Amino acid sequence: MVTGVYFPEVNGAIRQCMEITELLQDKVFFNVLTTTKKVQLLKYKHVAGIRVYRFLVSGHILSDILQVLSIFLFFIKHSSKFNAVHLHGFSSRSALIIILSKVFRKKVILKLTSFGHDDLDSVKRKGWLLYYCYSLVDAYIGISPIFEKSFLKIKRDSKRYHRIPNGVDTNLFTPVKGNKEKILLRSKLGLPADINLILFVGHFSLEKSAIHLLSAWLRLQEKHSTSQSGIVFIGSMDKNNFEVETEVVNTIRSQSKQFINNKVFFLEKTDRIEEYYQAADIYVLPSMREGLPNTLLEAMSCAVPVISTRLIGITDWIIDNNVDGFLYEPGDIDGLYLLLEKLLSDVPLRNNIGFNARKTIQSRFDISITAMQIYKLYNVVV
Repeated sequence: MVTGVYFPEVNGAIRQCMEITELLQDKVFFNVLTTTKKVQLLKYKHVAGIRVYRFLVSGHILSDILQVLSIFLFFIKHSSKFNAVHLHGFSSRSALIIILSKVFRKKVILKLTSFGHDDLDSVKRKGWLLYYCYSLVDAYIGISPIFEKSFLKIKRDSKRYHRIPNGVDTNLFTPVKGNKEKILLRSKLGLPADINLILFVGHFSLEKSAIHLLSAWLRLQEKHSTSQSGIVFIGSMDKNNFEVETEVVNTIRSQSKQFINNKVFFLEKTDRIEEYYQAADIYVLPSMREGLPNTLLEAMSCAVPVISTRLIGITDWIIDNNVDGFLYEPGDIDGLYLLLEKLLSDVPLRNNIGFNARKTIQSRFDISITAMQIYKLYNVVV
């Protein structure tokens, strides 16, 4: 397994990797190759019984050169320990690993994680060298239907394409048993018990569009001054994180200043993300671009009613609008406002949508289903 970062750093992709390795550890011998910017994480050489090889990166040219050498030496030293390389996402480092995999005669499986970034057409636009490396992959995993379009244009490539969606541990991401349990959970998390809470999980960037959610919610405060609702934002505000945009962070903090720690709450990260879903009344995904959002699946698994942007071949494949969630057009703050207003005022509707959402995840996106599909692919490729 090759990932950008790995536990104890936490995100949706890491949870996917860890759950897959745990479910398949009696069938497949895994190692993990990853990077970190934190020197203190180099000591974590084993995670849940899996050997983790971690390279330090800093963004400097010398660091990049050392990383290339380290990866090359890794293949020389450890290539006898694996038959295939499973990449999560495509980047210039992925290109290097693909070349080395071919030199050492290893099969390569590439999971496509973000449409507009590592789908076939997007990689083509990045130049012939990256596209050449990309084309050497033995099997591509598309996590939602949107990835298929470009592959279907090329008969040779379409045979190597496999749709395997992300999955959710439905035993971990499970609903609370009642309002009393939710109140106790909020007390534990330091959240108010007497207001409806809207949850956002993601990076503070223009593409994740947390600012759209805040704008819609502020409009609710203006029109319904007695409205008892708040927002919990979970996501890194670290300016050194390449996925965080400082301007977005500053704008959100400025516009929500009067409500912070009263109705608006910020949390950088948590290893108890399931508890925040369970404590929420509504989950909102306002993203402009996604691959297949784990956060949406996790919220639905917890029977939280969800509102999401309509991303063709991605969220509209997951959500049956008005049945197990609600969709609105990307950037349509008025549409988001109306959906928030509707759900906040109708508890039976929230309960019904949440119940249906949970059933959708159990039937289509349980992590055990995903794991077995990946195992079958390993057997085909290797």
